[in-house]
Amino acid sequence: MHEFSYAQALVENALRIAESKGAKKVNKVVVEVGSLLLINPEQLRFCYEVVTKNTILEGSELEIENTEALLVCENCGKEYRELSSVCECGGFLKVERGDEFVLKRIVMEVEDAQN
Repeated sequence: MHEFSYAQALVENALRIAESKGAKKVNKVVVEVGSLLLINPEQLRFCYEVVTKNTILEGSELEIENTEALLVCENCGKEYRELSSVCECGGFLKVERGDEFVLKRIVMEVEDAQN
């Protein structure tokens, strides 16, 4: 289950950022996931819940934004929405979109600087 390693990396980065901002609690984490990664959203959410136990992310909402694949032939420019390696013209396909895993936003509660 590769979702666990993605969840672990996501939580490590979210914790690092939240702690650097002085967060006391994280309410929501938004991640962009490309369809070419073949990540199951339900499994990612389950793994996220496991990895966030006993952290300031525990109980936070994980919002997953999906990105569809886009592959473009380097020879003729034809676009494909499904995974393939060679165009019908014989040219190789380059991934333009769909392989990303990006931490886009963290909604957190921070300590008041005046307290």
